[in-house]
This record gives sequence, C-alpha cells and structure tokens, in this order.
Amino acid sequence: MKSFNPENWYWYVGGDKTKAYSSASGDYVQAADPMFVAWLSDGTLPTNIDTEANLGAVLSPYYPTVPRPVVAGVLAGYQQEQADDIFKHKLIKFLFVLNNRLLVLEGKAAFTVPQAKAYFKGLM
Repeated sequence: MKSFNPENWYWYVGGDKTKAYSSASGDYVQAADPMFVAWLSDGTLPTNIDTEANLGAVLSPYYPTVPRPVVAGVLAGYQQEQADDIFKHKLIKFLFVLNNRLLVLEGKAAFTVPQAKAYFKGLM
C-alpha cells in the first residue's frame, strides 16, 4: 500500500467506481486506464469522497504541485476553498472593511461577505 501522495492519488467520487479522479491529470480516468491499473497493483485503493466540490477542497492546499482541476465540479470546490482561505487572513478582512467604507462614501452598497468571497473565487 502506498502512502498518500497528493500529486499522484485517485478518488472515487459519489460512489461511482466506473471511473476515478486522478490528481496527476486533474481529470477522471476510466477503471481500465493503464496508469490507474498499475497504481492499484500493490493493493492501494482510491479514497472515497462524497462530492466533486469536497474533492476540490481537499486538493486546493496542494496547489501548485497538483494540477488545477479540469472537471467543473471539482474546480468549483477547489476555487471556493482557495477563496475561503484567502478571506480567513486578517489583512483581507481589513481590506474588506476598508473597501466597504470606500463604497459607502461613493454612495454604493457595501459588499457582503458572500459577495467578497465570490469576487475572490472569480480571481482564482
């Protein structure tokens, strides 16, 4: 059995064992894919995960050594996790408050936290 390597690991998403998500390719591979079959040969099994979005969140901390996901659902979770991580930092919180003060002074509506996170997600 292999030790977890985020750069070369596989996941079954939502219980579908006809294909596996490959962190090495950033996409799904079919069960008969030669690289996948070779990876399985020592008895290591893919990790089960419930949703593509949750898989994206798992992969996000390993950027840039793990390729950006190709699959839209995995990419959405990946980008959301990155945006959430950015927003956790104090400097971003300070800039969020400062930006909202400027918007109000300009007679515009202040951003909500979800709007700010959506903005950061769009930058990913």
